[in-house]
Amino acid sequence: MAQTPTPEAREQPQARDQQVERAAKRRNRGVLAALIGVLLLGGAALGVWLQPFGDGQVPPEETAGPALTEVPLAGVDASLLEPGQCIRDYVSPWEPRFDVVECDAEHSGQLLAEVEATTLSADAEYPGEEALRDRAQITCQASDVLDTAAAAAVPGLVIEASYPLNQADWDAGLRGYRCFASTPGATTTGSLAANR
Repeated sequence: MAQTPTPEAREQPQARDQQVERAAKRRNRGVLAALIGVLLLGGAALGVWLQPFGDGQVPPEETAGPALTEVPLAGVDASLLEPGQCIRDYVSPWEPRFDVVECDAEHSGQLLAEVEATTLSADAEYPGEEALRDRAQITCQASDVLDTAAAAAVPGLVIEASYPLNQADWDAGLRGYRCFASTPGATTTGSLAANR
Protein backbone atom coordinates (compact mmCIF):
# COMPACT_ATOMS: atom_id res chain seq x y z
CA MET A 1 0.00 0.00 0.00
CA ALA A 2 1.13 3.44 -0.72
CA GLN A 3 2.02 5.58 2.12
CA THR A 4 0.44 8.91 2.36
CA PRO A 5 2.88 11.64 2.98
CA THR A 6 2.84 13.20 6.36
CA PRO A 7 1.88 16.86 6.64
CA GLU A 8 5.51 17.70 7.37
CA ALA A 9 6.67 15.94 4.24
CA ARG A 10 4.08 17.86 2.20
CA GLU A 11 5.20 21.19 3.62
CA GLN A 12 8.88 20.58 2.83
CA PRO A 13 8.58 20.76 -0.97
CA GLN A 14 6.25 23.75 -0.66
CA ALA A 15 8.71 25.54 1.62
CA ARG A 16 11.53 24.74 -0.78
CA ASP A 17 9.46 26.05 -3.69
CA GLN A 18 8.72 29.25 -1.78
CA GLN A 19 12.41 29.73 -0.97
CA VAL A 20 13.35 29.22 -4.61
CA GLU A 21 10.63 31.63 -5.65
CA ARG A 22 11.80 34.29 -3.16
CA ALA A 23 15.41 33.88 -4.28
CA ALA A 24 14.31 34.24 -7.91
CA LYS A 25 12.38 37.43 -7.04
CA ARG A 26 15.42 38.86 -5.25
CA ARG A 27 17.64 37.98 -8.18
CA ASN A 28 15.12 39.55 -10.58
CA ARG A 29 15.05 42.72 -8.45
CA GLY A 30 18.86 42.84 -8.48
CA VAL A 31 18.96 42.41 -12.25
CA LEU A 32 16.24 45.05 -12.65
CA ALA A 33 18.12 47.50 -10.37
CA ALA A 34 21.36 46.91 -12.33
CA LEU A 35 19.51 47.40 -15.63
CA ILE A 36 17.96 50.68 -14.40
CA GLY A 37 21.41 51.86 -13.22
CA VAL A 38 22.97 51.07 -16.60
CA LEU A 39 20.12 52.86 -18.40
CA LEU A 40 20.47 55.94 -16.17
CA LEU A 41 24.22 56.09 -16.70
CA GLY A 42 23.81 55.56 -20.43
CA GLY A 43 21.14 58.26 -20.58
CA ALA A 44 23.35 60.68 -18.67
CA ALA A 45 26.29 59.98 -20.97
CA LEU A 46 24.08 60.38 -24.03
CA GLY A 47 22.66 63.61 -22.61
CA VAL A 48 26.11 65.04 -22.09
CA TRP A 49 27.14 64.03 -25.58
CA LEU A 50 23.99 65.34 -27.29
CA GLN A 51 23.56 68.39 -24.99
CA PRO A 52 19.77 68.53 -25.32
CA PHE A 53 19.55 71.83 -23.43
CA GLY A 54 21.95 73.79 -25.62
CA ASP A 55 25.28 73.65 -27.31
CA GLY A 56 27.30 74.32 -24.17
CA GLN A 57 27.85 77.92 -25.19
CA VAL A 58 26.47 80.72 -23.05
CA PRO A 59 24.49 83.14 -25.23
CA PRO A 60 26.28 86.49 -25.60
CA GLU A 61 23.41 88.39 -24.02
CA GLU A 62 23.95 86.39 -20.82
CA THR A 63 27.68 87.14 -20.68
CA ALA A 64 27.56 90.73 -21.81
CA GLY A 65 28.55 93.08 -19.05
CA PRO A 66 27.81 96.74 -18.68
CA ALA A 67 28.46 98.98 -21.64
CA LEU A 68 32.04 100.15 -22.16
CA THR A 69 30.95 103.60 -21.07
CA GLU A 70 30.48 102.22 -17.57
CA VAL A 71 33.46 99.87 -17.25
CA PRO A 72 36.79 100.78 -18.84
CA LEU A 73 39.17 98.43 -20.58
CA ALA A 74 41.60 98.55 -17.70
CA GLY A 75 45.32 98.42 -18.24
CA VAL A 76 45.52 98.55 -22.03
CA ASP A 77 49.19 98.44 -22.99
CA ALA A 78 50.30 101.79 -24.41
CA SER A 79 51.49 100.09 -27.61
CA LEU A 80 47.95 98.76 -28.20
CA LEU A 81 46.20 102.10 -27.70
CA GLU A 82 44.61 103.19 -30.96
CA PRO A 83 44.13 106.73 -32.26
CA GLY A 84 40.76 108.14 -31.24
CA GLN A 85 40.49 106.09 -28.04
CA CYS A 86 39.64 107.99 -24.87
CA ILE A 87 41.34 107.45 -21.53
CA ARG A 88 39.93 107.55 -18.04
CA ASP A 89 42.25 109.00 -15.37
CA TYR A 90 44.88 110.14 -17.88
CA VAL A 91 48.25 111.01 -16.31
CA SER A 92 50.82 111.49 -19.10
CA PRO A 93 51.67 110.30 -22.61
CA TRP A 94 54.49 108.20 -21.14
CA GLU A 95 52.29 105.85 -19.08
CA PRO A 96 52.83 102.14 -19.88
CA ARG A 97 49.08 101.36 -19.57
CA PHE A 98 45.80 103.22 -19.99
CA ASP A 99 42.17 102.65 -18.97
CA VAL A 100 40.17 103.02 -22.19
CA VAL A 101 36.54 104.20 -22.20
CA GLU A 102 34.07 105.24 -24.87
CA CYS A 103 34.53 108.91 -25.70
CA ASP A 104 30.89 109.57 -24.80
CA ALA A 105 31.78 108.73 -21.19
CA GLU A 106 33.61 111.05 -18.81
CA HIS A 107 37.35 110.91 -19.54
CA SER A 108 40.42 113.06 -19.01
CA GLY A 109 42.55 112.13 -22.01
CA GLN A 110 42.51 110.93 -25.60
CA LEU A 111 45.06 109.60 -28.08
CA LEU A 112 44.37 111.91 -31.02
CA ALA A 113 46.70 110.46 -33.62
CA GLU A 114 49.99 108.81 -34.43
CA VAL A 115 52.03 110.96 -36.78
CA GLU A 116 55.27 109.98 -38.53
CA ALA A 117 58.30 112.07 -37.59
CA THR A 118 60.40 110.93 -40.54
CA THR A 119 59.85 114.26 -42.31
CA LEU A 120 62.06 115.74 -39.60
CA SER A 121 64.89 113.28 -40.17
CA ALA A 122 64.41 110.47 -42.67
CA ASP A 123 67.95 109.21 -42.28
CA ALA A 124 69.33 107.04 -39.51
CA GLU A 125 70.44 109.98 -37.38
CA TYR A 126 68.35 110.78 -34.35
CA PRO A 127 67.19 114.43 -34.58
CA GLY A 128 67.34 114.91 -30.80
CA GLU A 129 64.71 115.02 -28.06
CA GLU A 130 64.32 118.81 -28.14
CA ALA A 131 63.73 118.88 -31.91
CA LEU A 132 61.20 116.06 -31.65
CA ARG A 133 59.38 117.67 -28.69
CA ASP A 134 59.12 121.06 -30.43
CA ARG A 135 57.97 119.50 -33.69
CA ALA A 136 55.46 117.27 -31.84
CA GLN A 137 53.81 120.31 -30.23
CA ILE A 138 53.26 121.87 -33.64
CA THR A 139 52.21 118.65 -35.37
CA CYS A 140 49.78 117.57 -32.63
CA GLN A 141 47.88 120.87 -32.79
CA ALA A 142 47.40 120.74 -36.58
CA SER A 143 43.82 120.63 -37.84
CA ASP A 144 44.32 117.19 -39.41
CA VAL A 145 45.11 115.79 -35.92
CA LEU A 146 43.01 117.92 -33.54
CA ASP A 147 39.39 119.03 -34.01
CA THR A 148 40.26 122.66 -33.29
CA ALA A 149 36.62 123.80 -33.05
CA ALA A 150 35.79 121.16 -30.41
CA ALA A 151 39.11 121.80 -28.63
CA ALA A 152 38.34 125.52 -28.31
CA ALA A 153 35.29 124.65 -26.21
CA VAL A 154 37.28 122.61 -23.65
CA PRO A 155 38.72 124.76 -20.85
CA GLY A 156 42.24 123.90 -19.68
CA LEU A 157 42.96 121.56 -22.60
CA VAL A 158 46.58 120.40 -22.80
CA ILE A 159 48.13 118.88 -25.94
CA GLU A 160 51.05 116.52 -25.28
CA ALA A 161 53.01 113.94 -27.22
CA SER A 162 55.23 110.95 -26.71
CA TYR A 163 58.10 110.46 -29.14
CA PRO A 164 61.38 108.53 -29.47
CA LEU A 165 63.58 109.55 -26.54
CA ASN A 166 66.97 108.49 -27.88
CA GLN A 167 68.99 107.02 -30.75
CA ALA A 168 68.18 103.47 -29.58
CA ASP A 169 64.42 104.15 -29.86
CA TRP A 170 64.97 105.75 -33.27
CA ASP A 171 67.06 102.77 -34.44
CA ALA A 172 64.34 100.39 -33.15
CA GLY A 173 61.92 101.99 -35.64
CA LEU A 174 60.07 104.34 -33.28
CA ARG A 175 59.83 107.29 -35.63
CA GLY A 176 56.58 108.98 -34.79
CA TYR A 177 54.63 111.10 -32.36
CA ARG A 178 51.67 109.94 -30.37
CA CYS A 179 49.49 113.02 -29.88
CA PHE A 180 47.35 113.24 -26.73
CA ALA A 181 44.78 115.75 -25.52
CA SER A 182 44.11 115.96 -21.79
CA THR A 183 42.11 117.93 -19.24
CA PRO A 184 44.21 117.86 -16.04
CA GLY A 185 42.05 117.86 -12.91
CA ALA A 186 38.83 117.72 -14.96
CA THR A 187 36.92 115.45 -17.30
CA THR A 188 35.19 115.95 -20.58
CA THR A 189 33.04 113.96 -23.00
CA GLY A 190 33.25 113.55 -26.76
CA SER A 191 36.16 113.13 -29.12
CA LEU A 192 38.69 115.85 -29.92
CA ALA A 193 40.36 113.89 -32.72
CA ALA A 194 40.02 115.33 -36.21
CA ASN A 195 37.82 113.31 -38.58
CA ARG A 196 36.22 111.18 -35.82
